[in-house]
Amino acid sequence: MELEQRHLFGQLFAALTARHRDDDGHLRIGVTKQDLLDALHTTPSGLAQLLDLLRQQVTPLGLELVEYRLGRETHYCLRTLYGVPSELADPEYAVLGIIIASMEAAAARHRTPKIQSKDLEAVLVARGRLSSYQLDKILHRLADLGYIIRAANWITYGARTELEFDEERRTAIANAAAVYLAGTAIPPPDNGESK
Repeated sequence: MELEQRHLFGQLFAALTARHRDDDGHLRIGVTKQDLLDALHTTPSGLAQLLDLLRQQVTPLGLELVEYRLGRETHYCLRTLYGVPSELADPEYAVLGIIIASMEAAAARHRTPKIQSKDLEAVLVARGRLSSYQLDKILHRLADLGYIIRAANWITYGARTELEFDEERRTAIANAAAVYLAGTAIPPPDNGESK
């Protein structure tokens, strides 16, 4: 590999592993597609070729290049192929599971994947599973760690939920959390296939 290409891959590696907070304080991981296009002065097909070359270089290191969407933006980042210890405690996982269950249900109904904070409170606080203070503290930690984006009245996925949990894992987590906190299982999505 020539020196110029190694230097470019080094810069890409740094950008794709970067973590920062946006103007609203939300955690962002990696870099947007548009930022890469602008910085590299390339076309989408040129970027795709470069990322394919990078993918070949990082795979033997136990890393994978991931493309994910937050809002309307496409982001790229690198993540490990191997499991890492979680930063979340069981109650935080349980609340994240309820959020995932609600978000996946909204997406299945072709609605915008976000939930109202009051709906989460109805499931957890009104049923006596958590106090308002406990829920607020857990939501604050999930937002701080980048698992959710929390606005005044709604919650949506953050970068880490999109990166760390694929669709199959989100469904499994949603079912487990629904049983643990709400006392009911979430039925599997009806995809028209018989088992």
